[in-house]
Amino acid sequence: MSEGRLSGIELFAFDAVTEAREHEPRRAVRRYGLLKLSCGTAAGFGVCLISEGFAPVDPVRWSVCFGRLRGLTPEEASAAVSADRWGARERHPAQYALLRGALADLLAALEARRAGARLLLGLGAAGLLGGIVARASGRRPAARSGPASAGRDASGGCAPHRPVRCAPEAVLRAARGAAAMVAERKKAPASSVGAGSGSGGSSRPDDMLRQLGIAAAIECPSSDALMDLADSYYAIF
Repeated sequence: MSEGRLSGIELFAFDAVTEAREHEPRRAVRRYGLLKLSCGTAAGFGVCLISEGFAPVDPVRWSVCFGRLRGLTPEEASAAVSADRWGARERHPAQYALLRGALADLLAALEARRAGARLLLGLGAAGLLGGIVARASGRRPAARSGPASAGRDASGGCAPHRPVRCAPEAVLRAARGAAAMVAERKKAPASSVGAGSGSGGSSRPDDMLRQLGIAAAIECPSSDALMDLADSYYAIF
């Protein structure tokens, strides 16, 4: 499969069990889903509450509509979901919302990679240009007077030019976003991605979604690591 197309869609389910209260026949289970979209080595994540009740929803049946993205690029998939190409948004609103979030995260990850590549290319070109200019300056006769004398070093020769540094706005935005996420993570309670699963404790949906979202955004866990923590796993492709 081409590196430009979606290479994998995986859904990881995490269960938070609440013990049965008075006059309730059995324990309640909140099932949270973490969706991972892969495009080559880049990945995007999205989280949502899949179901809440006595019987958790089957992730295979719940995510069957995701298979329609097979063979699409992230940009094509995002356009198809936004335009509701298959006319299923009203029937599957939670799935579509989860897809939109994961696709936006994947597109941001791909743009960050491209920005990083452009940064390295710019720094390499600037360093090469600086070296050429420095060598040319070393062969140039020294001026006796004038502003050019400010560019001389202590030995009387011409000091090499400083390389020009390239800092694309996308890289700066990514750095600020990462700093904000790290600050947000410090405020969050310390817990693993699968915290609350099967422990019998009570976990609010907002808290669990927040913990899953922060862990996915900052740690970018591998599929193997998520499989070890998840209560259920399904790979669409």
